[in-house]
Amino acid sequence: MRRHALFTGVLVLIAAARFAILLMSQTHVHSDEAIIGLMGKHILEGRYFPFYMYGQAYNAGAAWEAYLAAMAFALFGVSVISLKSCIVALSFVGLFLFYRMCLALYDERTAFLATIVFWLTPSLLKWQFQVRGYSWYFLSIPLLTILFLSIQSTPNRRWPLFLLFGATSGLSIWSLELGISFNLALWVLILMRRSLSLKNALVALAGFLAGYSPAIVFNLTHHFANWNSVLEKTGGGGVTALYHPETLTQIFVTEMPKFFGVDTVLWYYPETSAAGFVFYTIALLAAGVAAWPFIRSPSKIVEAIRGGFARSDDERDVLLLLLISACFVPYVTAPVRVPGYFLAGSFFFAAMTGRLLARCFASPRTLLRFGGAGILAAAAIAGTAVILETARHNQIETLTLCDRGENYCMTRVPGGDLDGVERHLSQGGVTGIWTSVSFVYPLLFECHEAFAVSDTFFGYQHRIYPEAIPWREPDPGGRIAIVLESDSPFRVPVERRLQLAGVVPLISEYGKLSVIEGNRR
Repeated sequence: MRRHALFTGVLVLIAAARFAILLMSQTHVHSDEAIIGLMGKHILEGRYFPFYMYGQAYNAGAAWEAYLAAMAFALFGVSVISLKSCIVALSFVGLFLFYRMCLALYDERTAFLATIVFWLTPSLLKWQFQVRGYSWYFLSIPLLTILFLSIQSTPNRRWPLFLLFGATSGLSIWSLELGISFNLALWVLILMRRSLSLKNALVALAGFLAGYSPAIVFNLTHHFANWNSVLEKTGGGGVTALYHPETLTQIFVTEMPKFFGVDTVLWYYPETSAAGFVFYTIALLAAGVAAWPFIRSPSKIVEAIRGGFARSDDERDVLLLLLISACFVPYVTAPVRVPGYFLAGSFFFAAMTGRLLARCFASPRTLLRFGGAGILAAAAIAGTAVILETARHNQIETLTLCDRGENYCMTRVPGGDLDGVERHLSQGGVTGIWTSVSFVYPLLFECHEAFAVSDTFFGYQHRIYPEAIPWREPDPGGRIAIVLESDSPFRVPVERRLQLAGVVPLISEYGKLSVIEGNRR
Protein backbone atom coordinates (compact mmCIF):
# COMPACT_ATOMS: atom_id res chain seq x y z
CA MET A 1 0.00 0.00 0.00
CA ARG A 2 2.82 2.43 0.84
CA ARG A 3 4.26 1.88 -2.62
CA HIS A 4 1.09 3.26 -4.21
CA ALA A 5 0.31 5.84 -1.51
CA LEU A 6 0.52 8.73 -3.98
CA PHE A 7 -2.02 7.10 -6.29
CA THR A 8 -4.29 6.35 -3.32
CA GLY A 9 -4.18 9.99 -2.28
CA VAL A 10 -5.04 11.13 -5.79
CA LEU A 11 -7.90 8.61 -5.93
CA VAL A 12 -9.38 10.06 -2.72
CA LEU A 13 -9.07 13.58 -4.17
CA ILE A 14 -10.75 12.50 -7.41
CA ALA A 15 -13.55 10.80 -5.46
CA ALA A 16 -14.24 13.97 -3.50
CA ALA A 17 -14.21 16.07 -6.69
CA ARG A 18 -16.55 13.76 -8.60
CA PHE A 19 -19.11 13.48 -5.83
CA ALA A 20 -19.00 17.28 -5.41
CA ILE A 21 -19.68 17.69 -9.15
CA LEU A 22 -22.47 15.10 -8.92
CA LEU A 23 -24.27 16.97 -6.15
CA MET A 24 -23.68 20.42 -7.63
CA SER A 25 -24.27 19.99 -11.34
CA GLN A 26 -25.65 16.54 -12.18
CA THR A 27 -29.13 16.63 -10.64
CA HIS A 28 -31.07 16.17 -13.90
CA VAL A 29 -31.07 13.70 -16.78
CA HIS A 30 -31.40 13.86 -20.53
CA SER A 31 -33.52 11.40 -22.51
CA ASP A 32 -31.14 8.41 -22.68
CA GLU A 33 -30.34 8.63 -18.98
CA ALA A 34 -34.01 8.95 -18.10
CA ILE A 35 -34.85 5.82 -20.07
CA ILE A 36 -32.26 3.79 -18.14
CA GLY A 37 -33.55 5.31 -14.90
CA LEU A 38 -37.08 4.21 -15.82
CA MET A 39 -35.75 0.75 -16.63
CA GLY A 40 -34.23 0.58 -13.15
CA LYS A 41 -37.52 1.73 -11.60
CA HIS A 42 -39.45 -0.93 -13.49
CA ILE A 43 -36.94 -3.60 -12.40
CA LEU A 44 -37.36 -2.51 -8.77
CA GLU A 45 -41.13 -2.73 -9.12
CA GLY A 46 -40.89 -6.17 -10.73
CA ARG A 47 -42.68 -4.96 -13.86
CA TYR A 48 -40.04 -5.81 -16.47
CA PHE A 49 -36.51 -7.23 -16.66
CA PRO A 50 -34.76 -5.90 -19.78
CA PHE A 51 -32.05 -7.62 -21.79
CA TYR A 52 -31.11 -4.57 -23.87
CA MET A 53 -31.98 -0.89 -23.57
CA TYR A 54 -35.65 -0.07 -24.07
CA GLY A 55 -36.50 0.57 -27.70
CA GLN A 56 -33.41 -1.04 -29.24
CA ALA A 57 -31.87 -4.47 -29.68
CA TYR A 58 -28.33 -3.53 -28.67
CA ASN A 59 -26.38 -1.88 -25.83
CA ALA A 60 -26.86 -4.48 -23.09
CA GLY A 61 -24.67 -2.26 -20.92
CA ALA A 62 -27.66 0.06 -20.52
CA ALA A 63 -29.66 -2.82 -19.05
CA TRP A 64 -26.78 -3.71 -16.72
CA GLU A 65 -26.69 -0.11 -15.50
CA ALA A 66 -30.44 -0.31 -14.94
CA TYR A 67 -30.07 -3.41 -12.74
CA LEU A 68 -27.35 -1.63 -10.76
CA ALA A 69 -29.59 1.43 -10.46
CA ALA A 70 -32.45 -0.76 -9.19
CA MET A 71 -30.24 -1.80 -6.26
CA ALA A 72 -29.39 1.85 -5.56
CA PHE A 73 -33.09 2.77 -5.77
CA ALA A 74 -33.93 0.04 -3.26
CA LEU A 75 -31.41 1.47 -0.80
CA PHE A 76 -31.73 5.22 -1.35
CA GLY A 77 -34.97 5.77 -3.27
CA VAL A 78 -35.63 6.57 -6.92
CA SER A 79 -33.78 9.76 -7.81
CA VAL A 80 -31.29 11.22 -10.24
CA ILE A 81 -28.52 11.19 -7.61
CA SER A 82 -29.10 7.51 -6.82
CA LEU A 83 -29.00 6.73 -10.54
CA LYS A 84 -25.83 8.67 -11.32
CA SER A 85 -24.01 7.59 -8.16
CA CYS A 86 -23.79 4.11 -9.67
CA ILE A 87 -21.85 5.47 -12.64
CA VAL A 88 -19.57 7.55 -10.43
CA ALA A 89 -18.79 4.46 -8.34
CA LEU A 90 -17.97 2.47 -11.50
CA SER A 91 -15.74 5.33 -12.69
CA PHE A 92 -13.50 4.77 -9.63
CA VAL A 93 -13.12 1.12 -10.61
CA GLY A 94 -12.26 2.29 -14.12
CA LEU A 95 -9.64 4.70 -12.78
CA PHE A 96 -8.03 1.92 -10.73
CA LEU A 97 -8.01 -0.42 -13.76
CA PHE A 98 -6.49 2.34 -15.90
CA TYR A 99 -3.68 2.76 -13.36
CA ARG A 100 -3.09 -1.01 -13.35
CA MET A 101 -3.07 -1.00 -17.15
CA CYS A 102 -0.39 1.68 -17.22
CA LEU A 103 1.64 -0.27 -14.65
CA ALA A 104 1.46 -3.26 -16.99
CA LEU A 105 2.59 -1.07 -19.87
CA TYR A 106 5.29 1.03 -18.25
CA ASP A 107 6.76 1.85 -14.83
CA GLU A 108 5.09 3.27 -11.72
CA ARG A 109 6.08 6.88 -12.41
CA THR A 110 4.64 6.77 -15.92
CA ALA A 111 1.46 5.11 -14.62
CA PHE A 112 0.95 7.85 -12.04
CA LEU A 113 1.48 10.66 -14.57
CA ALA A 114 -0.84 8.94 -17.04
CA THR A 115 -3.52 8.65 -14.34
CA ILE A 116 -3.28 12.38 -13.65
CA VAL A 117 -3.72 13.09 -17.37
CA PHE A 118 -6.60 10.60 -17.54
CA TRP A 119 -8.34 12.40 -14.69
CA LEU A 120 -7.86 15.79 -16.32
CA THR A 121 -8.89 14.69 -19.85
CA PRO A 122 -11.92 16.86 -20.76
CA SER A 123 -13.42 14.42 -23.29
CA LEU A 124 -14.09 11.86 -20.52
CA LEU A 125 -15.12 14.24 -17.73
CA LYS A 126 -18.89 14.28 -18.22
CA TRP A 127 -18.92 10.57 -19.05
CA GLN A 128 -18.05 9.81 -15.42
CA PHE A 129 -21.69 10.78 -14.72
CA GLN A 130 -23.43 9.71 -17.93
CA VAL A 131 -25.94 6.85 -17.63
CA ARG A 132 -25.70 5.66 -21.23
CA GLY A 133 -24.58 2.01 -21.09
CA TYR A 134 -20.92 2.93 -21.66
CA SER A 135 -19.63 2.30 -18.13
CA TRP A 136 -19.06 -1.45 -18.54
CA TYR A 137 -17.40 -0.84 -21.91
CA PHE A 138 -15.07 1.67 -20.24
CA LEU A 139 -14.17 -0.95 -17.62
CA SER A 140 -13.46 -3.56 -20.27
CA ILE A 141 -10.91 -1.38 -22.12
CA PRO A 142 -8.16 -1.38 -19.45
CA LEU A 143 -9.13 -4.87 -18.23
CA LEU A 144 -8.75 -6.42 -21.69
CA THR A 145 -5.48 -4.55 -22.22
CA ILE A 146 -4.13 -5.87 -18.90
CA LEU A 147 -5.09 -9.44 -19.84
CA PHE A 148 -3.57 -8.99 -23.30
CA LEU A 149 -0.28 -7.78 -21.81
CA SER A 150 -0.28 -10.63 -19.30
CA ILE A 151 -0.66 -13.13 -22.11
CA GLN A 152 2.07 -11.50 -24.16
CA SER A 153 4.58 -11.10 -21.33
CA THR A 154 4.23 -14.47 -19.59
CA PRO A 155 6.85 -16.92 -20.94
CA ASN A 156 4.80 -20.00 -20.01
CA ARG A 157 1.39 -18.75 -21.06
CA ARG A 158 -1.24 -20.67 -19.12
CA TRP A 159 -4.64 -21.45 -20.56
CA PRO A 160 -6.69 -19.73 -17.76
CA LEU A 161 -5.41 -16.35 -18.99
CA PHE A 162 -6.68 -17.12 -22.50
CA LEU A 163 -10.02 -18.29 -21.13
CA LEU A 164 -10.44 -15.13 -19.05
CA PHE A 165 -9.41 -12.92 -21.95
CA GLY A 166 -11.92 -14.60 -24.27
CA ALA A 167 -14.77 -14.40 -21.75
CA THR A 168 -14.06 -10.73 -20.99
CA SER A 169 -13.95 -9.97 -24.73
CA GLY A 170 -17.33 -11.65 -25.25
CA LEU A 171 -18.89 -9.73 -22.36
CA SER A 172 -17.37 -6.48 -23.64
CA ILE A 173 -18.98 -6.83 -27.07
CA TRP A 174 -22.27 -7.98 -25.57
CA SER A 175 -22.34 -4.91 -23.30
CA LEU A 176 -21.67 -2.44 -26.13
CA GLU A 177 -21.09 -3.43 -29.74
CA LEU A 178 -19.05 -0.28 -30.24
CA GLY A 179 -16.08 -2.23 -28.86
CA ILE A 180 -15.93 -4.71 -31.76
CA SER A 181 -12.98 -3.07 -33.54
CA PHE A 182 -10.97 -2.70 -30.30
CA ASN A 183 -11.58 -6.34 -29.37
CA LEU A 184 -10.81 -7.50 -32.90
CA ALA A 185 -7.48 -5.65 -32.83
CA LEU A 186 -6.45 -7.42 -29.62
CA TRP A 187 -7.42 -10.81 -31.05
CA VAL A 188 -5.45 -10.22 -34.25
CA LEU A 189 -2.37 -9.16 -32.30
CA ILE A 190 -2.57 -12.29 -30.13
CA LEU A 191 -2.96 -14.55 -33.17
CA MET A 192 0.06 -12.92 -34.82
CA ARG A 193 2.32 -13.85 -31.89
CA ARG A 194 4.97 -16.35 -32.99
CA SER A 195 4.56 -18.97 -30.29
CA LEU A 196 0.78 -19.09 -29.91
CA SER A 197 -0.40 -22.69 -29.57
CA LEU A 198 -3.59 -24.03 -31.13
CA LYS A 199 -4.79 -25.19 -27.70
CA ASN A 200 -4.59 -21.71 -26.20
CA ALA A 201 -6.27 -20.18 -29.25
CA LEU A 202 -9.19 -22.64 -28.91
CA VAL A 203 -9.43 -21.98 -25.16
CA ALA A 204 -9.66 -18.23 -25.84
CA LEU A 205 -12.36 -18.84 -28.45
CA ALA A 206 -14.30 -21.03 -26.00
CA GLY A 207 -14.09 -18.25 -23.42
CA PHE A 208 -15.39 -15.75 -25.95
CA LEU A 209 -18.34 -17.96 -26.84
CA ALA A 210 -19.13 -18.39 -23.15
CA GLY A 211 -19.06 -14.63 -22.52
CA TYR A 212 -21.02 -13.75 -25.65
CA SER A 213 -23.45 -16.70 -25.49
CA PRO A 214 -26.40 -14.72 -24.02
CA ALA A 215 -26.30 -12.42 -27.06
CA ILE A 216 -26.09 -15.43 -29.39
CA VAL A 217 -29.15 -17.01 -27.75
CA PHE A 218 -31.02 -13.69 -27.99
CA ASN A 219 -30.29 -13.43 -31.71
CA LEU A 220 -31.34 -17.01 -32.40
CA THR A 221 -34.64 -16.48 -30.56
CA HIS A 222 -35.39 -12.94 -31.83
CA HIS A 223 -34.81 -13.24 -35.59
CA PHE A 224 -31.22 -11.91 -35.33
CA ALA A 225 -32.55 -8.53 -34.15
CA ASN A 226 -29.33 -7.58 -32.38
CA TRP A 227 -27.00 -8.46 -35.25
CA ASN A 228 -29.27 -6.74 -37.77
CA SER A 229 -29.29 -3.60 -35.63
CA VAL A 230 -25.50 -3.62 -35.34
CA LEU A 231 -25.07 -4.06 -39.09
CA GLU A 232 -27.48 -1.20 -39.68
CA LYS A 233 -25.62 1.09 -37.27
CA THR A 234 -22.10 0.11 -38.40
CA GLY A 235 -22.63 -0.47 -42.08
CA GLY A 236 -19.59 1.62 -42.97
CA GLY A 237 -21.66 4.36 -44.57
CA GLY A 238 -18.99 6.92 -43.72
CA VAL A 239 -16.08 5.11 -45.39
CA THR A 240 -16.64 6.49 -48.88
CA ALA A 241 -16.55 10.05 -47.53
CA LEU A 242 -12.94 9.48 -46.40
CA TYR A 243 -11.81 9.61 -50.03
CA HIS A 244 -12.69 13.30 -50.10
CA PRO A 245 -9.98 15.66 -48.75
CA GLU A 246 -12.61 17.97 -47.26
CA THR A 247 -13.84 15.11 -45.06
CA LEU A 248 -10.37 14.49 -43.67
CA THR A 249 -9.98 18.22 -43.06
CA GLN A 250 -13.33 18.23 -41.27
CA ILE A 251 -12.27 15.33 -39.04
CA PHE A 252 -8.73 16.36 -38.11
CA VAL A 253 -9.02 20.15 -38.18
CA THR A 254 -12.58 20.79 -37.03
CA GLU A 255 -13.88 17.75 -35.17
CA MET A 256 -10.84 16.49 -33.27
CA PRO A 257 -10.25 19.76 -31.34
CA LYS A 258 -13.92 19.52 -30.31
CA PHE A 259 -13.52 15.85 -29.40
CA PHE A 260 -10.65 16.63 -27.02
CA GLY A 261 -12.84 19.25 -25.35
CA VAL A 262 -15.52 18.70 -22.73
CA ASP A 263 -18.68 18.72 -24.88
CA THR A 264 -18.71 15.07 -25.97
CA VAL A 265 -22.01 13.87 -24.48
CA LEU A 266 -24.11 13.62 -27.66
CA TRP A 267 -23.27 15.64 -30.77
CA TYR A 268 -20.71 18.37 -31.33
CA TYR A 269 -21.48 22.00 -30.54
CA PRO A 270 -20.56 24.69 -33.11
CA GLU A 271 -17.92 26.22 -30.81
CA THR A 272 -14.56 24.69 -29.85
CA SER A 273 -13.18 25.10 -26.34
CA ALA A 274 -9.63 26.24 -25.60
CA ALA A 275 -9.11 23.06 -23.55
CA GLY A 276 -9.91 21.02 -26.64
CA PHE A 277 -7.07 22.66 -28.58
CA VAL A 278 -4.67 22.18 -25.64
CA PHE A 279 -5.35 18.46 -25.22
CA TYR A 280 -5.47 17.85 -28.99
CA THR A 281 -2.03 19.45 -29.34
CA ILE A 282 -0.66 17.38 -26.46
CA ALA A 283 -2.14 14.20 -27.97
CA LEU A 284 -0.59 14.91 -31.37
CA LEU A 285 2.78 15.59 -29.74
CA ALA A 286 2.63 12.39 -27.67
CA ALA A 287 1.59 10.31 -30.70
CA GLY A 288 4.29 11.89 -32.86
CA VAL A 289 7.07 11.17 -30.35
CA ALA A 290 5.82 7.58 -29.91
CA ALA A 291 5.59 6.97 -33.66
CA TRP A 292 8.90 8.56 -34.70
CA PRO A 293 11.18 5.52 -34.17
CA PHE A 294 8.80 3.39 -36.24
CA ILE A 295 8.44 6.00 -38.96
CA ARG A 296 12.22 5.89 -39.33
CA SER A 297 12.25 2.09 -39.34
CA PRO A 298 8.80 0.60 -40.21
CA SER A 299 10.16 -2.97 -40.00
CA LYS A 300 10.27 -2.54 -36.21
CA ILE A 301 6.48 -2.54 -36.15
CA VAL A 302 6.34 -6.13 -37.42
CA GLU A 303 9.09 -7.13 -34.99
CA ALA A 304 7.16 -5.60 -32.09
CA ILE A 305 3.96 -7.43 -33.06
CA ARG A 306 5.68 -10.78 -33.55
CA GLY A 307 7.53 -10.34 -30.27
CA GLY A 308 4.39 -9.56 -28.30
CA PHE A 309 5.40 -5.97 -27.44
CA ALA A 310 7.45 -7.41 -24.59
CA ARG A 311 10.98 -6.21 -25.29
CA SER A 312 10.88 -2.44 -24.69
CA ASP A 313 8.74 0.56 -23.83
CA ASP A 314 9.02 1.69 -27.44
CA GLU A 315 7.21 -1.48 -28.48
CA ARG A 316 4.47 -0.70 -25.96
CA ASP A 317 4.20 2.70 -27.62
CA VAL A 318 3.42 1.10 -30.95
CA LEU A 319 0.81 -1.09 -29.24
CA LEU A 320 -0.98 2.05 -28.02
CA LEU A 321 -0.83 3.57 -31.51
CA LEU A 322 -2.37 0.42 -33.00
CA LEU A 323 -5.14 0.38 -30.38
CA ILE A 324 -5.90 4.07 -30.96
CA SER A 325 -6.21 3.31 -34.67
CA ALA A 326 -8.59 0.43 -33.92
CA CYS A 327 -10.72 2.67 -31.69
CA PHE A 328 -10.83 5.27 -34.47
CA VAL A 329 -12.50 2.84 -36.91
CA PRO A 330 -16.07 3.14 -35.53
CA TYR A 331 -15.77 6.91 -35.60
CA VAL A 332 -14.63 7.30 -39.21
CA THR A 333 -16.93 4.58 -40.60
CA ALA A 334 -20.14 5.81 -38.97
CA PRO A 335 -22.70 7.55 -41.19
CA VAL A 336 -22.89 10.28 -38.52
CA ARG A 337 -19.71 10.92 -36.53
CA VAL A 338 -20.38 11.57 -32.84
CA PRO A 339 -17.78 11.86 -30.02
CA GLY A 340 -18.93 8.71 -28.21
CA TYR A 341 -17.61 6.50 -31.01
CA PHE A 342 -13.97 7.40 -30.28
CA LEU A 343 -13.94 7.71 -26.49
CA ALA A 344 -11.91 4.51 -26.08
CA GLY A 345 -9.04 6.29 -27.81
CA SER A 346 -8.88 8.75 -24.92
CA PHE A 347 -7.66 5.97 -22.62
CA PHE A 348 -4.63 5.28 -24.78
CA PHE A 349 -3.91 8.94 -25.52
CA ALA A 350 -3.77 9.53 -21.75
CA ALA A 351 -1.37 6.59 -21.30
CA MET A 352 0.78 7.85 -24.17
CA THR A 353 0.86 11.35 -22.70
CA GLY A 354 2.00 9.92 -19.35
CA ARG A 355 4.78 8.13 -21.21
CA LEU A 356 5.79 11.40 -22.92
CA LEU A 357 5.91 13.24 -19.57
CA ALA A 358 7.96 10.50 -17.93
CA ARG A 359 10.47 10.58 -20.80
CA CYS A 360 10.77 14.35 -20.53
CA PHE A 361 11.31 14.32 -16.77
CA ALA A 362 13.88 11.51 -17.03
CA SER A 363 15.89 13.29 -19.72
CA PRO A 364 19.31 14.70 -18.79
CA ARG A 365 18.56 17.70 -21.02
CA THR A 366 17.17 20.67 -19.09
CA LEU A 367 15.15 21.89 -22.06
CA LEU A 368 13.23 18.61 -22.28
CA ARG A 369 12.53 18.61 -18.54
CA PHE A 370 11.16 22.14 -18.80
CA GLY A 371 9.14 21.03 -21.82
CA GLY A 372 7.61 18.20 -19.82
CA ALA A 373 6.77 20.60 -16.99
CA GLY A 374 5.14 22.94 -19.50
CA ILE A 375 3.01 20.14 -20.98
CA LEU A 376 1.91 18.98 -17.53
CA ALA A 377 1.13 22.56 -16.46
CA ALA A 378 -0.91 23.19 -19.61
CA ALA A 379 -2.90 19.98 -19.06
CA ALA A 380 -3.41 20.76 -15.37
CA ILE A 381 -4.56 24.34 -15.97
CA ALA A 382 -6.87 23.49 -18.88
CA GLY A 383 -8.25 20.35 -17.22
CA THR A 384 -8.84 22.01 -13.85
CA ALA A 385 -10.59 24.95 -15.52
CA VAL A 386 -12.92 22.52 -17.31
CA ILE A 387 -13.66 20.63 -14.07
CA LEU A 388 -14.51 23.85 -12.22
CA GLU A 389 -16.63 25.13 -15.12
CA THR A 390 -18.54 21.85 -15.27
CA ALA A 391 -19.20 21.98 -11.53
CA ARG A 392 -20.58 25.51 -11.85
CA HIS A 393 -23.31 24.71 -14.37
CA ASN A 394 -26.15 22.42 -13.38
CA GLN A 395 -27.67 21.64 -16.77
CA ILE A 396 -28.55 18.93 -19.23
CA GLU A 397 -27.28 18.76 -22.78
CA THR A 398 -29.81 17.49 -25.26
CA LEU A 399 -31.07 17.78 -28.82
CA THR A 400 -33.50 20.45 -29.95
CA LEU A 401 -35.04 21.51 -33.23
CA CYS A 402 -33.20 24.28 -35.04
CA ASP A 403 -33.05 25.82 -38.52
CA ARG A 404 -36.80 26.52 -38.37
CA GLY A 405 -37.56 22.97 -37.34
CA GLU A 406 -35.67 21.30 -40.19
CA ASN A 407 -32.70 19.93 -38.21
CA TYR A 408 -31.62 18.92 -34.74
CA CYS A 409 -28.76 20.58 -32.89
CA MET A 410 -27.34 20.62 -29.36
CA THR A 411 -28.67 22.84 -26.60
CA ARG A 412 -28.09 23.32 -22.88
CA VAL A 413 -31.06 23.50 -20.51
CA PRO A 414 -30.28 24.80 -16.99
CA GLY A 415 -31.35 22.57 -14.12
CA GLY A 416 -33.15 25.52 -12.50
CA ASP A 417 -35.44 25.77 -15.54
CA LEU A 418 -36.34 22.10 -15.22
CA ASP A 419 -36.93 22.51 -11.49
CA GLY A 420 -39.32 25.38 -12.15
CA VAL A 421 -41.27 23.40 -14.76
CA GLU A 422 -41.54 20.33 -12.51
CA ARG A 423 -42.76 22.42 -9.55
CA HIS A 424 -45.32 24.11 -11.79
CA LEU A 425 -46.64 20.78 -13.02
CA SER A 426 -46.83 19.14 -9.60
CA GLN A 427 -48.48 22.14 -7.92
CA GLY A 428 -50.90 22.88 -10.74
CA GLY A 429 -52.84 19.62 -10.63
CA VAL A 430 -51.70 18.64 -14.11
CA THR A 431 -52.63 15.10 -15.20
CA GLY A 432 -51.11 14.98 -18.66
CA ILE A 433 -48.24 16.63 -20.55
CA TRP A 434 -47.50 17.08 -24.21
CA THR A 435 -43.88 17.88 -24.91
CA SER A 436 -41.14 17.51 -27.52
CA VAL A 437 -39.31 14.21 -27.86
CA SER A 438 -36.28 15.37 -25.84
CA PHE A 439 -38.30 15.89 -22.66
CA VAL A 440 -40.77 12.98 -22.65
CA TYR A 441 -38.63 10.57 -20.65
CA PRO A 442 -36.82 13.11 -18.44
CA LEU A 443 -40.21 14.36 -17.20
CA LEU A 444 -41.47 10.80 -16.73
CA PHE A 445 -38.46 9.77 -14.66
CA GLU A 446 -37.91 12.92 -12.63
CA CYS A 447 -41.64 13.13 -11.81
CA HIS A 448 -41.79 9.39 -11.00
CA GLU A 449 -44.30 8.72 -13.81
CA ALA A 450 -46.87 10.80 -11.95
CA PHE A 451 -48.17 12.25 -15.24
CA ALA A 452 -49.00 10.85 -18.63
CA VAL A 453 -46.37 12.35 -20.93
CA SER A 454 -46.40 12.15 -24.72
CA ASP A 455 -45.11 13.77 -27.90
CA THR A 456 -48.01 12.69 -30.14
CA PHE A 457 -49.40 16.22 -30.09
CA PHE A 458 -46.47 17.16 -32.36
CA GLY A 459 -46.92 14.26 -34.75
CA TYR A 460 -44.33 11.91 -33.24
CA GLN A 461 -44.80 8.33 -32.05
CA HIS A 462 -41.59 7.71 -30.12
CA ARG A 463 -42.47 4.71 -27.94
CA ILE A 464 -39.76 2.66 -26.29
CA TYR A 465 -41.64 0.91 -23.47
CA PRO A 466 -42.03 -2.86 -23.93
CA GLU A 467 -45.57 -4.20 -24.27
CA ALA A 468 -45.52 -5.38 -20.65
CA ILE A 469 -45.34 -1.73 -19.50
CA PRO A 470 -48.60 0.09 -20.34
CA TRP A 471 -48.14 3.42 -22.09
CA ARG A 472 -50.38 6.29 -20.97
CA GLU A 473 -51.45 9.08 -23.27
CA PRO A 474 -52.68 12.39 -21.77
CA ASP A 475 -56.44 12.35 -21.20
CA PRO A 476 -58.04 15.19 -23.22
CA GLY A 477 -60.64 15.52 -20.48
CA GLY A 478 -58.02 16.15 -17.81
CA ARG A 479 -55.81 19.10 -17.06
CA ILE A 480 -53.22 19.23 -19.84
CA ALA A 481 -50.01 21.24 -20.03
CA ILE A 482 -47.64 21.66 -22.97
CA VAL A 483 -43.92 21.91 -22.19
CA LEU A 484 -41.69 23.36 -24.89
CA GLU A 485 -38.40 25.13 -25.35
CA SER A 486 -39.12 28.86 -25.20
CA ASP A 487 -37.66 29.36 -28.68
CA SER A 488 -39.14 26.18 -30.16
CA PRO A 489 -40.44 26.42 -33.74
CA PHE A 490 -43.51 24.58 -32.43
CA ARG A 491 -44.47 27.35 -30.02
CA VAL A 492 -46.22 29.78 -32.39
CA PRO A 493 -48.20 27.02 -34.16
CA VAL A 494 -49.25 25.59 -30.76
CA GLU A 495 -50.52 28.97 -29.52
CA ARG A 496 -52.37 29.52 -32.81
CA ARG A 497 -53.88 26.04 -32.64
CA LEU A 498 -55.16 26.68 -29.12
CA GLN A 499 -56.69 30.02 -30.12
CA LEU A 500 -58.48 28.45 -33.09
CA ALA A 501 -59.94 25.90 -30.67
CA GLY A 502 -61.32 28.70 -28.53
CA VAL A 503 -58.70 28.33 -25.81
CA VAL A 504 -56.76 31.24 -24.33
CA PRO A 505 -53.12 30.12 -23.94
CA LEU A 506 -51.69 30.78 -20.49
CA ILE A 507 -47.90 30.81 -20.74
CA SER A 508 -45.45 30.44 -17.85
CA GLU A 509 -41.80 30.84 -18.80
CA TYR A 510 -38.92 29.21 -16.93
CA GLY A 511 -35.77 30.31 -18.71
CA LYS A 512 -35.31 28.07 -21.74
CA LEU A 513 -38.57 26.23 -21.12
CA SER A 514 -42.19 27.32 -21.28
CA VAL A 515 -45.36 25.73 -19.91
CA ILE A 516 -48.47 26.42 -21.98
CA GLU A 517 -51.90 25.82 -20.49
CA GLY A 518 -55.28 27.10 -21.53
CA ASN A 519 -58.70 28.27 -20.42
CA ARG A 520 -61.71 28.04 -22.67
CA ARG A 521 -63.37 31.33 -23.52
